[in-house]
Amino acid sequence: MMNNRKSRRIAPKGGIADRALLLVLGVFIVAICLLGGSARGDAVQLIVLRPLACLVAGYALYQLAAGQRGAQKVEGLVPLYAGLAVLVVWMIIQLIPLPYQLWSELPGRGLIARLDAAGDQSGLWRPISFSPSRTANSLAALIVPLAAVLLYHVYPNARKKDFLSLIILIAVCNALLGILQILGPSGGPLYFYEFTNSSEAVGFFANRNHSSVFSAVALLIISYMHAQNWRFFGVNTKYTSMALVTFYLLIFLSSILNGSRAGFLCGGIALFIGLILYNLKPVDAAGHRKKQGNGIASIIGSVAIVAFSVLLVLLFFVSDRVPAITRLIESDNMSNLRTSAMPTLLDMIATYWPFGTGFGTFDKVYFIHEPDELLMPSYFNQAHNDWLQILIEGGVLAGLLALAAVFFYLVSVLKLFAAASRNPAHLYFWFGIMVILAVASLVDYPLRTPLFSAVAVWIVALLFTARRNPEALGFSGRP
Repeated sequence: MMNNRKSRRIAPKGGIADRALLLVLGVFIVAICLLGGSARGDAVQLIVLRPLACLVAGYALYQLAAGQRGAQKVEGLVPLYAGLAVLVVWMIIQLIPLPYQLWSELPGRGLIARLDAAGDQSGLWRPISFSPSRTANSLAALIVPLAAVLLYHVYPNARKKDFLSLIILIAVCNALLGILQILGPSGGPLYFYEFTNSSEAVGFFANRNHSSVFSAVALLIISYMHAQNWRFFGVNTKYTSMALVTFYLLIFLSSILNGSRAGFLCGGIALFIGLILYNLKPVDAAGHRKKQGNGIASIIGSVAIVAFSVLLVLLFFVSDRVPAITRLIESDNMSNLRTSAMPTLLDMIATYWPFGTGFGTFDKVYFIHEPDELLMPSYFNQAHNDWLQILIEGGVLAGLLALAAVFFYLVSVLKLFAAASRNPAHLYFWFGIMVILAVASLVDYPLRTPLFSAVAVWIVALLFTARRNPEALGFSGRP
């Protein structure tokens, strides 16, 4: 019996290489990379991506229901599933037609009610959502993160940290593609989306900001893996170090070539926290700290990293290849628009509180409130501040859900820190990830892309699993 429990707790190495699971996971990753880089709900790639995600989710559910991976317990994923379930239920509620008398009493519906009265349409039942098709589209978009968490669920517990290596691999491919895009023609075949930054290193994404923030996340993951002395897909430690250094330089180079100011800031955060991780005492696979290395060598290494990074940025800046720095100095129409639109966004929150306008409806409702002085040929398709857009579209329930998610994330980080022999690397990494995504969401909407949403789900799922089951990160907890 003891042997059986052990085999269920730690899957043998041969069992991990389950061909069907690896094939499905590989197909899903290729799909989200090639088809999931745009946050637009009308991207033609979604016609293929979402049905494929449904098939992937169905496969994972079959694996769980059939008991072929019956040893894979939820292990802390309940909050993640619960959060997705709350979103699904709230979106469905926003789609339910309400009696006209009840609907007309909702905040912010006065203008439409007056138009209905003028057009003799006062008896129509209407849902909370201002655009039911947009909200239904947002509901369908949840299939990608759901498929991602289900795939994570059925993956062997002892090797769940492989998802960090997968994220690095995606980021490397993203960086290589971005460099090729810069070398190729503007708007060439390497740009996958109709609406994109057609002369920038966007990689798998349609937006340079999203690509650059993704690179910053990957840089921090690389620093974390180095601090933990983890192997890259089981590769020898020596070769893992060489690979991680190469990947770091490649992703860093791609970030410099990217024209994103938000990414430049997030990359700086990743570099700063990465230096802290670099100077921590290394730990073994069980989470125990090893003997402190040469402090002078560590300081020299840190200075060298900073000097190399600054020199590289300066060289590209002198050659006018770092548009992010130029854009930090100079103002542009979009940054001015974001600042000028802030009062309008706050007014929209106050107008439609507490029920919101319906997920996915921001641009349609913004047209109602758009000031005359902000009218221009291009339009504000997103709030460029996801924290505010969540409140505008989802109301008080979405705001409470966001606060609960942040609170539970922080608690999980502290619990993981306590379970992992109080290894400070976990604190710096997981807090760093939260800071990067929180800062990026203040000025943009990276988590609305299917690719980024799947990766974010894997990162959060790994944290939630590890706080209850440290084996997922390769150690057994406190000694």
